[in-house]
Amino acid sequence: MGTGIASTLTQLHAGQTTLGADLARFFLVAGWAFAVIFTIGFAIRCLRTTGAWAASMHGVGASAWGMVSMGILSIGSATATVLADWAPQFTTVSWGVDGALWVIGTALGLITTFGFSLALIRRRNAEPRPAWGLAVVPLMVSATCGAPFIAKLDSPVLAATLLAVLIFCFVTSLMLGIIIFAAAYCHHARVDRIPAELSASSWIPLGVVGQSTAAAQAISSQMHRFILPEAMPGIQAVANVYGIVMLCAAIPVVIFAVSTTTFGIANKMSFSPGWWALTFPVGTLSLGALNLGHSLQSNGYSAVGIGAWILLLSTWTVCAIASLRHPFLAKSPAPAN
Repeated sequence: MGTGIASTLTQLHAGQTTLGADLARFFLVAGWAFAVIFTIGFAIRCLRTTGAWAASMHGVGASAWGMVSMGILSIGSATATVLADWAPQFTTVSWGVDGALWVIGTALGLITTFGFSLALIRRRNAEPRPAWGLAVVPLMVSATCGAPFIAKLDSPVLAATLLAVLIFCFVTSLMLGIIIFAAAYCHHARVDRIPAELSASSWIPLGVVGQSTAAAQAISSQMHRFILPEAMPGIQAVANVYGIVMLCAAIPVVIFAVSTTTFGIANKMSFSPGWWALTFPVGTLSLGALNLGHSLQSNGYSAVGIGAWILLLSTWTVCAIASLRHPFLAKSPAPAN
């Protein structure tokens, strides 16, 4: 997830420079490499370990499939954004790949969102955590990544159908996200704080905040095909106001995430793949601020987008280094007292 959005954002922010273009291409290649490696690795695990597949589909841990959905969607979007600039002769191919991955990622996101929600209703787990949001954020990513395809559909019926799907994804993700994250924050405040080893998950709510800002802009930009021209300023104004409100809401979310992560670091939280939660949500904030800045022609919001992008590059680097070192650290002998 974080690698795909890092590729897209690097292309958008600095793709006009040689260094920026090369970095965006590096992230694209790395994203595809991760996708292939993780897919093969999971397949081997399922073949070797009885019940591994079934275990991944049950309980609150099933929300992790949301990461798979978002990873598919983000690498598809990065392919269309970066490859088209890298090798223009493959522009059609890149959009075809993006479209196929959008369908797969969205289908998986729908299954994950509703499957996980039903599991919560049945099990009534008493310890809500921000990590549950992984199950509902994918639909917001689908709403953002799917919007450009509206302009590529010649059939008004298909275009309108796609728009309806995107709006459904947007509303569903936003409503379920509000419920899940509100429950998690209340649990944290009244019952039990987020455990140190799960501190990085406190950044996940930022995914809905930033991604919904980007989605509102992406969807509103395609509405001109379905409404009267004189109504467009009003639609765009609604999207802008929504984005401003959500970016203001991002402030306490970021403050909470920073304080929680600081608590985890102070309590010597050990490395886990959950550290990668420090990447994608920050990337969505950058994308949302970038799109809003372009709509309002505001240097301030654009600067927020650039700042979040730089933070994303930093957290991605930290997580990548930790991921490479972890296998070796796990095998290292304990230091002598």
